[in-house]
Amino acid sequence: MLSRFTRVTGAALTATLLSIGVPMASLAASPASPPVHGSFPIGGSVDALEPESSMCGFPIRAETSGMATFRLYFDELGEPSRVHVHARSTGSISANGITLTVRSSLNQFIDFEASTAVEVGLVFQNAGPGTGVALMDRGRLVWSLDPDTGEVLFPPIFEAGPHPQLHGDVSGLCEALTP
Repeated sequence: MLSRFTRVTGAALTATLLSIGVPMASLAASPASPPVHGSFPIGGSVDALEPESSMCGFPIRAETSGMATFRLYFDELGEPSRVHVHARSTGSISANGITLTVRSSLNQFIDFEASTAVEVGLVFQNAGPGTGVALMDRGRLVWSLDPDTGEVLFPPIFEAGPHPQLHGDVSGLCEALTP
């Protein structure tokens, strides 16, 4: 569920790389350096997932876990220029004694020089037995990044595919989690 728990921005990726022990010295590549690649765990748990809990009118608990891989590329001066992150996760979302499964498989392409982030794939899917798919975001989104903070700027500059949560429509999720 990358969109809610583990969306990786330029700033977040740098913090993640540092937290898992990739020293900045290894990122200070020489001009002819090959990409740096690796992986890191993703996921987490939230007792009241927002904005979904507020929109549905009851607390929604979410838990996800998974793994992300990354490949960090450098420009001719040896500075980080772009990164590709592929993340897969699974988990659950629950409320009112009802549990749905969550899965995600998402590619993110962050271009530090252009200050953009492109997301392609299954952002997340919430589904359950007897209910089918309650809420799913998938397709392609292109975002501008704040060049100072690396944070995603809303709204996206390009959108393809259904992204109901992005537009505040979580009605299918609320219905599926209502007894």
